[in-house]
Amino acid sequence: MSPHTDRTPTPEADPGRARRRALPGISARARVLAAAGVAGAMLVAGSFALFSDSGTVRSTFSAGTLDLKFDAGQDGAPAPYLVTFDGGDALAPGVSVSQELVVFNSGSVAADLAMAAPTITGTGSGTGADLLQGVLTLTVADVTGTPATLYDGPLATAAFADLDLGADQTQATGRTLELTVTMSATAGVAVAGQTVQVDLPFTATQSS
Repeated sequence: MSPHTDRTPTPEADPGRARRRALPGISARARVLAAAGVAGAMLVAGSFALFSDSGTVRSTFSAGTLDLKFDAGQDGAPAPYLVTFDGGDALAPGVSVSQELVVFNSGSVAADLAMAAPTITGTGSGTGADLLQGVLTLTVADVTGTPATLYDGPLATAAFADLDLGADQTQATGRTLELTVTMSATAGVAVAGQTVQVDLPFTATQSS
């Protein structure tokens, strides 16, 4: 029988034991808890969320309108709006007849009003002063506030432009125009009995 041999490892033969001995006062349980704490901190650091908020802005756009009206809401299109002058069916040399016309824009887009030269259809024959339209003049005045003359001259070339109408108007807030037709005091007998139809074209255009 061989003599008993001591197999207890020396510090040099068990480096781990030497390291464990180098940390006196730290138990195995404490080391386990410390390792678990590090792992938990790493897990939290990789999964936390930040507060946040969001919102949406919505807007709607629509095209505006422009709607020219006369007097009590008459359109004048496609058929002309018929205006009757008191005494207009019995003109005589030097005689004038007048009629007020309210013009307004019921649309939402501000507009300027213009009137182009009229379209005239007559029953007479000849030229110049031999035709009724040749001896008629037209005066157009804005009498909404302080009267202002927009046109004064021969009926055949009557026109004006750039009269501010605004927007969202009614008959009560529109422009009141006074139309005055006068037969020349020098009109000859050639025009007696003639009739003319006069179409006055008004246009409302978006203000610039």
